[in-house]
Amino acid sequence: MEPVAIPQSIDDPIHILLWSADEIVPFMVSMLTGMLIDQFIPGLALGLIAVKFYRRFRDNRPDGYTLHAMYWLGLLPSRAQTIPNPYIRRFLP
Repeated sequence: MEPVAIPQSIDDPIHILLWSADEIVPFMVSMLTGMLIDQFIPGLALGLIAVKFYRRFRDNRPDGYTLHAMYWLGLLPSRAQTIPNPYIRRFLP
């Protein structure tokens, strides 16, 4: 029998190299932007700084805060046909 890898914790996000999946997004966006404007090294530096600030932002807040903030700002994509307006505080029947 081959050994089976048992995860240490179930709820941890997927890790790619050194970062979790949600941390790699700001790095990749800044790196690709740097490639498009022919400033690759400054793009990498900005990406590393963005990851550092995002990690500090994420670690001081509860899980799911970023998704909640994106919904609150109306930036969360959804497959639903309609999404309730996040600024409505009371729903009347």
